[in-house]
Amino acid sequence: MVDHISFAMNRNSLERRILIPKYYDPELAEAAELASDRYDLPRLGELLLPGEAGSRLGTWVARENYGTGPVPYVRTSDLNDWRIRPDFKKAVSSEVYKSVELRQDVRVNDLLMVAHGTYLVGAVAIVTDEDLPLVLQDHVFRLRVDQRKIDPFLLLVALSTRFVRRQIRAKQFSADIIDKIGNRHLDVRIPLPKNERKRELSAKNAREFIAAHSEIRMKMSQLLTSDLRMTKERAAARYAFQTRRNDIVDRILIPKFYDPVLRADLDQSIEESGVPWTSLGDLVNAGILEANTGAEVGKMAYGTGDIPFIRTTDIASLEVKAVPRQGISQAIYDQYAEKAAIAEGDVILVRDGTYLVGSSAIVSSEDVPAIFCGGLYRLRSLDRLVLSPFSLLALLNLPVVRRQMRAKQFTRDVIDTLGKRIFEVRIPDPSSSYAMILGKKLARVMESKDAVRALAREAIRFIEPDLPKSLRNRPAWSMSA
Repeated sequence: MVDHISFAMNRNSLERRILIPKYYDPELAEAAELASDRYDLPRLGELLLPGEAGSRLGTWVARENYGTGPVPYVRTSDLNDWRIRPDFKKAVSSEVYKSVELRQDVRVNDLLMVAHGTYLVGAVAIVTDEDLPLVLQDHVFRLRVDQRKIDPFLLLVALSTRFVRRQIRAKQFSADIIDKIGNRHLDVRIPLPKNERKRELSAKNAREFIAAHSEIRMKMSQLLTSDLRMTKERAAARYAFQTRRNDIVDRILIPKFYDPVLRADLDQSIEESGVPWTSLGDLVNAGILEANTGAEVGKMAYGTGDIPFIRTTDIASLEVKAVPRQGISQAIYDQYAEKAAIAEGDVILVRDGTYLVGSSAIVSSEDVPAIFCGGLYRLRSLDRLVLSPFSLLALLNLPVVRRQMRAKQFTRDVIDTLGKRIFEVRIPDPSSSYAMILGKKLARVMESKDAVRALAREAIRFIEPDLPKSLRNRPAWSMSA
């Protein structure tokens, strides 16, 4: 008898001395058998070029190279929505890139897959010409398909199906403090509809998604006058400057807090905008804005249900990731909802972390219900005629506003935090015509993003095999698939 708790198998069925039960999950075999009537199920390794030409890991780069240049150092958390995030965390010099360029050999239409981590293992993205040059971290696979066998965009979609993600979970094993899938990723069965039309439609939607995504990025960058990159951690005036003792605030002796270059740029931005600027604290005191931190539900709550528990790494490109890492049960949601539930139109902002501090996103109707963690602020407009959520989101992402946040984040033990200094950050008057127009433009861009996301969902729907009844509404082994 087979259930979710135990199952029996013949000793002769053991592979490579693997004694980890989830690797032999009989429900995955049931899913494959169910799919076999309408799907071809080749192994991933059969669709790639042979050997390291088809699959190889990136390169380890020493920490002292971080921040030495403009070339993205693509890490596991930099893959989102089938793309490499524009706000990647690390960058390296051209010299580092040239030292690994031939070995890594990353090209347009290569696929990237997270090889090591925990919840991100199996996440995928496709390389576009906008992403090159880049250096790939050693925790990420570079996959290159044999295009005589499969369209890379079709494989991108197939690797995103629940059918594949459940296999990934079963094949990733803990190695000390990190999970690894190793070469077991080559054994994953890929669902390819025998109906050629479905294959074509899926690949077509994926191509359209990537193209539209690039156009939206460009519009957003132009609107916010920002390249959407992570703000540098250190102050521009980091070598030496003077400040008067009387200008010291709250006994803060951290130089970047008083960065004269930032102060001069802020004054210039205020003058050029032609509108008054106000602090977030003033908006709170005026009863226009409500700001609260979230809740920590505890790791034992992870994976107990499908209601998202939004964490700092679930914020990317001004929105909540389509597939947050953690899910909680309805009972846990009900327990924390009064303090930490989010609603459509809320703006959530990263308070604690390092490179993500200051990142923000707007909550859409598709993101709720959900609970947000204690490392985030929930900024809620109490008067949307005066403070539009989209205006607030746009203003928080102006370069000089993000730089203020970076100057006000301090290291606390092993993590950085903005703390209540977020309320000192100044933004243009949100009720000004400047802010209102900016918000309306951003709203249109974000609406188009929602429409584009539908392309990705539709692409997956075209090729997603039906789940056996035993697997429906059930998380895969230890993590949501």
